[in-house]
Amino acid sequence: MSSLRVDEVRGWSGLGEFINLPWQLFYYRNDPNWVPPLKLENRMRMSERLNPFFKNARAKYFIARRDGRAVGRISAHESKRFNEFQKNRWGFFGWFECEDDPETARALFDVAEKQLKEWGLDAAVGPFNYTTNDECGLLIDGFDTPPMILMTHNPPYYQKLVEALGYQKAQDLFAYRMDATQPCPEIVHKIASEVRARPNVKFRTWDIKHNLRRELESFHDIYNSAWNRNWGFVPLDLKELLSHEFEFKLLLDQEVAFMAEIDGKAAGFALSLPNLNEAIVRLNGSLNPINLLRFIRERKNIKSLRVFALGVKPEHRRIGVGAVFYEDTLLVARRRNYKWGEMSWILESNDAMNRAIRLMGGWVYKTYRIFKKDL
Repeated sequence: MSSLRVDEVRGWSGLGEFINLPWQLFYYRNDPNWVPPLKLENRMRMSERLNPFFKNARAKYFIARRDGRAVGRISAHESKRFNEFQKNRWGFFGWFECEDDPETARALFDVAEKQLKEWGLDAAVGPFNYTTNDECGLLIDGFDTPPMILMTHNPPYYQKLVEALGYQKAQDLFAYRMDATQPCPEIVHKIASEVRARPNVKFRTWDIKHNLRRELESFHDIYNSAWNRNWGFVPLDLKELLSHEFEFKLLLDQEVAFMAEIDGKAAGFALSLPNLNEAIVRLNGSLNPINLLRFIRERKNIKSLRVFALGVKPEHRRIGVGAVFYEDTLLVARRRNYKWGEMSWILESNDAMNRAIRLMGGWVYKTYRIFKKDL
């Protein structure tokens, strides 16, 4: 008879086993759409010393083993910043991976839920790696294509495992697809033209080479103003954002990073990311020197783009700044030879944004779900 046990991850080697677990699962080994995550990046994110997130958060990680073989993992974590802003006592689960076995899933969630209750929290919500400012959501529809950069991917059976444990839908997140060949709707072009004609409104691309820190500071200010009424929002910490300045330099394509200024002050942004997963998929999680050269070579051939974030300060939303962002992103994507783009993720409860994207010709091609269970 097989034995199943769940242990807390301890030490450098234990964290390595936790990070390496997806490579052990049968499903991923046979899934052509899986993009192996970069191991070094995950290790840095899980480091309490290197990740500023942990100044206001705590996390524990657990591994399930069957007859000594790792078969599942999960984290239990708390964002004090989130709970202070939302005025609740939620705990989060994340980094969930599991064999197709209800017993293993139950053992993992039992341990995670016990940890959250020991911290005095009254709900388990997720998956989050670590909050809505990071990768989040369980893929429940759209398994036939690879994930975009900074989006999740998982086996279809995860939904069944999670729901069997009493977790219910808290919110769905939509990923829209749009082909770059689609024409910009006439109404969008009309609104954009009217906005461009305003003498106090100016649009420009980010100055990534010389003033990236300034751009990130403006991004931070607008982001926390534009999103603070959204479900699951947690304010973005400026120091945490600036700690990723080097990654932004690698990720960003300046021509699809836009800023709107009204009366000389930053009022909105649209930030798209080249889908680096097209290059990362070939690295099998490792950034050794040979893979790094391969990544640099493959990056030049990326054909898809993720519209990562578009935000306008509330006091400027009614003048149509978003229409300019939509039109400019589409025009530049064509010129840069991007074939298609994903707009993600969009809360199902964000009616205005969902209507706008559908007006632009986007359609939902992936759905991610956040689950919640009262403890």
